[in-house]
Amino acid sequence: MRQGKVLFTSPVQPISGCSSNIYGWDKQPSFVRVAMSFLNHPGLQFLKANTSCDILEYPDAKQFEEALQNPPDTLGISFYINETNIAVDMARQARAAGVKEVWAGNFGAYTPGLDEVFDRVFYGWGEGEVSEQLGTSYQPQGLIHPEIYGAIGASFFPKMILSGILFTSRSCPYTCTFCQTPSFYGRAERLPLESIDKVLWKYHKNGVRGINILDENFGTFGGHSREVVDMLHKYRMRWIALTRVDTLAKNYDLWVSKGLFGAHLGVESLNESSLEGASKRIVRNETLDLLRKMQRDNLFVQAFYILGFPQDTVDSIKQDIDILSQIELDVVQLQVLTPYPKTGQRDEIESEFGINTADLSRYNSRNLVWNHPSISPEQMRDLQSWGNERLTSSRRALRTMAKFLFFCGKRYPNGDGMRLILDPMIGKSRGLYRQLEPRMQGAKAWATTGWYPYEYGAETFTVNQISRDINLDVLSES
Repeated sequence: MRQGKVLFTSPVQPISGCSSNIYGWDKQPSFVRVAMSFLNHPGLQFLKANTSCDILEYPDAKQFEEALQNPPDTLGISFYINETNIAVDMARQARAAGVKEVWAGNFGAYTPGLDEVFDRVFYGWGEGEVSEQLGTSYQPQGLIHPEIYGAIGASFFPKMILSGILFTSRSCPYTCTFCQTPSFYGRAERLPLESIDKVLWKYHKNGVRGINILDENFGTFGGHSREVVDMLHKYRMRWIALTRVDTLAKNYDLWVSKGLFGAHLGVESLNESSLEGASKRIVRNETLDLLRKMQRDNLFVQAFYILGFPQDTVDSIKQDIDILSQIELDVVQLQVLTPYPKTGQRDEIESEFGINTADLSRYNSRNLVWNHPSISPEQMRDLQSWGNERLTSSRRALRTMAKFLFFCGKRYPNGDGMRLILDPMIGKSRGLYRQLEPRMQGAKAWATTGWYPYEYGAETFTVNQISRDINLDVLSES
């Protein structure tokens, strides 16, 4: 059993108190742009609610230094692979300050070689393992879903809109070759309906009427998801879900009738051979039909699109982006194909084409880190920039805000959107707004500033600086 104080945190960043704008890749994609930031760190909030630990969410360098002035006995860092260099530097600082053990978690912990740096590495959602280490009891069927808040808005809008974050299941039963999720999280599981109902009741009590469901694939468990949808409808929530194209198409009419306002969709590619090679099992025409249907119904659409499957060429990518540009999508995240460790895609690409860098800060969906047969790293960067310009504009951002303000997921203008936005500001959740105001100001700053890739910021650490701690050759062998 672990004795003493335990603190879990996330990597230091330039703007504290919230995540960076997770809707934007570029520094300045357009004058007016849609923005969203997490005000709470989902993984850390679940740990805090279900284990006896303290958390420090989204600290800047000064806040992290202050936390080490009275150092915990154990420090846990939750990070992604492109944040590995930052997490390693934080571990160094912690040990120098007197921290006895440093733990690693989240997808960054899945990188081979980290057991040489961290005393313990946790995979997946860590409540069970952490409870075991802390000597506290934990029952999955009694999992507590904490309140987790996000801020959504636009760079020009004076106030960010408060939303509640919801998880109804964990992991994913699908086996897309580019995805770490199934092996990292293990078997897909439902969250207890009682826990979901309790947190929805808290959101409703606080005056929050917008919910963002961030399962790996909402709708995986049909009966369970239908009960969640009924709960959302009972609390009069308008909601957006992270889901698959085929799952949404199957449930479209029911979900819209129960308050669906939009979706985060993994479109991935419009190239049939690329989808087949990635084991995505999505048909191009079905994707386009669904996107046009959502456009007709004024639903919010965030699409994730991957550039650089082995079958792609410069011309094929431009053709696909031209098709996407003709559909009025709200946000498209163009992600450069990155062969992450411990995926089938990593094995295939490394064997056939080879990996060209082990600088972990570049594993952020913005850099071509392998030897593509038809596209150079410079061409890929230009393609991503060109695609962002085609798919991101002030006009699109204004149209997105009109969806929120005037349509709110319906074909015709109505007052639901204004109530969704104004009720929390002047109604029950005014106290919550005041409590979260510093974090919301941070989210507004990210909306104004844009997103900085770690490899370009002052927080960058070079491969040479971390080579003493991580055997980077292990990464290229994974």
